[in-house]
Amino acid sequence: MFSGGFMTIYAYTRVSKAENETGTTDNQIINIESQLKIDNVYSDVNISGSMPFQKRPEAQKLVSVLKSGDIVVIAKLDRGFRDTADCLNTVKWLQKRNVTLRILDIALDVSTPIGEMILTIMASVATFERKRIAERIKDGFANGRKQGKSYGYKLEAVHRSVAIRSSKRRQEALERYDMIRTNLSELIAQNATEAQMLAHLRMLGQPVSRTTLRNALGK
Repeated sequence: MFSGGFMTIYAYTRVSKAENETGTTDNQIINIESQLKIDNVYSDVNISGSMPFQKRPEAQKLVSVLKSGDIVVIAKLDRGFRDTADCLNTVKWLQKRNVTLRILDIALDVSTPIGEMILTIMASVATFERKRIAERIKDGFANGRKQGKSYGYKLEAVHRSVAIRSSKRRQEALERYDMIRTNLSELIAQNATEAQMLAHLRMLGQPVSRTTLRNALGK
């Protein structure tokens, strides 16, 4: 539902399973917070950029609360969109509802004709480059197999490497969760809401995603 009222600034972040090292989008949130003050964050974790924006779980929640005059901020173009048509359709959908989209890495005002034209070009180039890379990889494997090459990894070495990386990431995550709980100890005792806790962490200069907060609280 879209209604009048005070402007709200939302951050949208995304990380796919293939890219995900920490299980969070905290770096994107920190990047956005360094440039402007945000009121709320919606983060899609383990979601591919090939999924249309308005079909992603957290993006759906975001668009359901938007009202005229609000602003949606994305750190990088590819965090929001990997498909030209999806990008342009979403921009037009937001414009019809008087919602501003800011994409920090390209610093464009997409509400203007020139901004929309440049966005179209950049989104098209990104889509083309992604498809070209995929085709080159596919062709490379095919040519290699024709030459008798085999592809794969020694399973034992892979398991060992994965175990080491997982252990290190798990320890880093546990230390981070301890710090979050320490900073929120008073609010936890007061049964504060998630929104209040996230706002408190942002005020401390330690913004985190809702996913990270819930992990820290054992939810």
